[in-house]
Amino acid sequence: MDFSDISSYSDNQVPSKIKELESNLEFFNYLSNLFFPKVNKFIPRGAQFFVKKKFIKMFSHCKTIEEFQTSLAPLVQKMILNTTDGFTFSGIENLTDKPTLYIGNHRDISLDAAFLNYLLYIKNLSTVRIAIGDNLLDGDFAETLMRLNKSFIVHREIKGVKETLRKLSKLSAYINYSLQKENESIWIAQKEGRANDGNDFTDEGVLKMLYLDQRKTSSLDNWIKAVNLTPVVISYEYDPLDTVKAKGWDYQKSWSTEKINKDNLVQMASGIFEYKGRVHLHICEPISQKVDNTKDLADLIQKEIITNYHIWPSTYTAASLLAEKQKSSFASNPVSQNSEEVRKFKERFMSLEGKDLDEFLMIYARPLHNKEKASLSTGP
Repeated sequence: MDFSDISSYSDNQVPSKIKELESNLEFFNYLSNLFFPKVNKFIPRGAQFFVKKKFIKMFSHCKTIEEFQTSLAPLVQKMILNTTDGFTFSGIENLTDKPTLYIGNHRDISLDAAFLNYLLYIKNLSTVRIAIGDNLLDGDFAETLMRLNKSFIVHREIKGVKETLRKLSKLSAYINYSLQKENESIWIAQKEGRANDGNDFTDEGVLKMLYLDQRKTSSLDNWIKAVNLTPVVISYEYDPLDTVKAKGWDYQKSWSTEKINKDNLVQMASGIFEYKGRVHLHICEPISQKVDNTKDLADLIQKEIITNYHIWPSTYTAASLLAEKQKSSFASNPVSQNSEEVRKFKERFMSLEGKDLDEFLMIYARPLHNKEKASLSTGP
């Protein structure tokens, strides 16, 4: 099967794709607006010349995907240094050089898998191929850049039952081929789209798609073992897009697809360059329990993600403020209401009120509420 229209790029494509980026004026205008917005507004040619020179210096020598990602790593490290108060991780004993299907919660457009790849990179393990929706690939440069960074394309807007089955079958075949034939690990979100409401729920449909290519040749249990299915959990102390998510996406309803996609690029940039507080990544144990169907598997992955989500003071504070507003009890708040952490959190929603404020607090509080529900359902 030909996967060339959706696959991440291969080593032999790297030099030509970097050349394409070097000649893409839209790409350097985008980068200049990100890094030097004021200069690019008044002296666009100067800003874009400087950015292009920097890009060529960093990446023109790359001949392989590994070389490209090695050149990219210092930028990821700089992002962590400049926009977080630290990146921590746990469960690293569950990392392996065996090809692995990582299924994770999804909070940021581009960074969730980037943090996993950075962890794998510093542990001298192979990085993952990343599932990314085609709605995020507005403009040739976005697709080229993502596929150079081991992303592969997931089609979102598919019309018709036959076309849907064809594209999902092809995607499933590519993912399983990557894992079992090319020895490449995969990261994919537990559901389509980000958990904008703070609920890290697993969509059974994603698992059905993943298993689709193997359902006639392998039992579900054998397939799970073959792909070393491993849940991963990313937890951000602060979400750079929290107020946008709280207000919802109604403002996009009258927009064209092109305009929405451009807004997604803006959101991607916000996630990368704006403050995130502390970030924690947990690698769960590979799924080893026997499951009878994809629904049970979805429930198991969801439980692993919810119970291993790292709870920050911002989460406790949001839950406590909600309980106060709703005049209900909330006992498990270890954060002093007079602390600097509470003050910093409250500053984030100063512009919100009414339903928007309630939703803002719920976005932060839901992981804790879901974790407590999961604990109660498990019992002592």
